[in-house]
Amino acid sequence: MRHPMRDEDWRAEEAVVRRTMAHASPESARCVEVIEECIARLDGLMDRFCALTCPSCQDQCCNGQKVFFNLADLMTLAARNKPMPPGQTRTASGLPCRYLGPRGCALDRFSRPYVCVWFLCEPQMELLNQEPLRVQRDVIHMLQTIRTQRLWLETFYENHENER
Repeated sequence: MRHPMRDEDWRAEEAVVRRTMAHASPESARCVEVIEECIARLDGLMDRFCALTCPSCQDQCCNGQKVFFNLADLMTLAARNKPMPPGQTRTASGLPCRYLGPRGCALDRFSRPYVCVWFLCEPQMELLNQEPLRVQRDVIHMLQTIRTQRLWLETFYENHENER
């Protein structure tokens, strides 16, 4: 999953994940709600950090050749029961991220690969370190919470492999 993928392969993988998530328990739905709540709480701060650092960046993280959607990303997107992005971040090695536009990411924060949600470059880490300790602790707590919920979803998926 964490590799370049043709759009037709992406759609096939999406269909498998959607079928599995159709059997999701209320706990799975709650995991996704918690993830959404945490991302919503991070969104304003991350937008502010990106606005301050990304325009002058010479090495945009969005161009990282190893940034892809993974299984937990697809599970979260499928569980939200909303349209998924049309494809993986890249259809071939060496290509830039297809969602990077002139003003940054074209996807809303909820629809991005999780690595794009949590990654803070060095200048953004400096900004975070200037925030009150309460804010720093909240950011760390939200990221840990998201990680825990994503691990739970992956476990659910692994436990239901035979239903696919």
